[in-house]
Amino acid sequence: MKPALLIVVLMFYALNAWAGLQPLATISDPTGDDRGDGLLVYPQRSDFNLGDLDLLQLKISRDENGFWFEAMFRNPIRDPVGVMDAVSSESLTNFARKGFYQFNLDVYVDTDRIKGSGNSFTLPGRHVKIDPEYAWEKAVILTPRPELMRQQLLAALTEQYPERTKAETEASVDQSIFFPTRIRVRGKSVSFFVPAGFFAGSNGTDWAVTALVTGALTTIPADLTLFPSAKTPLERLQLGVMQPEEGHPGDTFGYAGVMPSPVVDMLSPSADQQMRQLAAKDDLTGVSWGPHAVNDIVVPATTGHALVAEHKTVIPAAAKPVVPIGSLLHPNNFADKPEADMPAAAKPEQAQPSSEQNIAARLKALQQLLDQKLIDESEYKQQKLRILNDL
Repeated sequence: MKPALLIVVLMFYALNAWAGLQPLATISDPTGDDRGDGLLVYPQRSDFNLGDLDLLQLKISRDENGFWFEAMFRNPIRDPVGVMDAVSSESLTNFARKGFYQFNLDVYVDTDRIKGSGNSFTLPGRHVKIDPEYAWEKAVILTPRPELMRQQLLAALTEQYPERTKAETEASVDQSIFFPTRIRVRGKSVSFFVPAGFFAGSNGTDWAVTALVTGALTTIPADLTLFPSAKTPLERLQLGVMQPEEGHPGDTFGYAGVMPSPVVDMLSPSADQQMRQLAAKDDLTGVSWGPHAVNDIVVPATTGHALVAEHKTVIPAAAKPVVPIGSLLHPNNFADKPEADMPAAAKPEQAQPSSEQNIAARLKALQQLLDQKLIDESEYKQQKLRILNDL
């Protein structure tokens, strides 16, 4: 085939693929509700302003290859170019290479629309639960450092379940959780692609989604989750989420009073519903469409009850080749409970390693991240110095 003809043919197929993009859902979210339960305060930094994490819309479309998710925010999405990391004083482009750095966007997808058949927990570090009406089978986690977040989750699961092989743990995670790497940032919008195979044949016409926005950590914690602790590895795992601190901190979200969840915004029909659910630590409701769509607006108990559809669909029996992620990421394994509040009987008895052993383990974990090319030489040296300073 002549080169010119080949180019024409490729353009024809590319245009056909784009023309085949089918919209599935466009979901709007109220503006000005990016304060979580109403009391969260933005980091006191010049590169974080009210509205930066304010999710306004989520669009979901599909073509023959998979699904495109597009999230639009109130403010233009900040590029990490020229922004310095507060801890290391290095450019954030050394850590966040996907065109954004401020936020994570979790999209928990209920593909079967059968009440309670999926998972109601969210990933570690989020500290919220999902209403069983929206129990999810698939989670899509948009984060500035997807490869590193996947590796951190695998490392925590490996530490918590040492009897499982690496391949078994990877299979459990990859069956249910996807960290997009094909990402496009334009103005106020970020688009990300999920292959069709991840959704195992579900075509997106009868789904529900629960979407959460959290502040993103762009550098790995200095302790690499290896400090001696009575908490389990999953309880210690922040998985890239800024955790609120009391007052008005510079590098994370602040609050006054009772510690809130780190959720800054969520896809919800009303700001009042979002604040009410987060403040009361209620199970979060999502948004649905298709034959099994329900009334997604939760009416306060004092004035009425939510309308909930009962689904009678029967799940056909099928052999599962891998352990379901719900068996590993069970809420009891990373309960939202401060270590100081754990009763003595609940704290596991374990030998506390010496300071030298702990430092050696942290350095080994850091070296593994470098060997796997999940961090570069600059970040490796920075983190190594921070660890050695603990000697």
